Amino acid sequence: MIKSFFIVKKKPSLTQDEFLRYWKEEHGPLAAKLIPGLRKYVQCHPVKAAGLEFKIDGIGEIWWDNFDSLQNYFTWRQSEEAKMLIEDEKRFIDMSETVRFFAEEHVIVNH
Repeated sequence: MIKSFFIVKKKPSLTQDEFLRYWKEEHGPLAAKLIPGLRKYVQCHPVKAAGLEFKIDGIGEIWWDNFDSLQNYFTWRQSEEAKMLIEDEKRFIDMSETVRFFAEEHVIVNH
């Protein structure tokens, strides 16, 4: 199993609530519909609690069956079909602050 992690920050013009609503209700379904080979897609939204502040606005996680599926995603990302999703990301994510990480999962505990 291969996982992609995307650490995202919102555009400064958006409130936290606007950003999270758009990401979950608009962008999430679009990504699920357009990204080929997607096994699982999760959005991690920050917990609102007194005293908690974060330097990021969320983490996206995408699961891939194998390295070939991930490679196909990279190829797709350069295609005409991906432009709609990429343009949508630019609407609400500060792309200059996005950090991407790709990893092979090794489960240590799974209760």
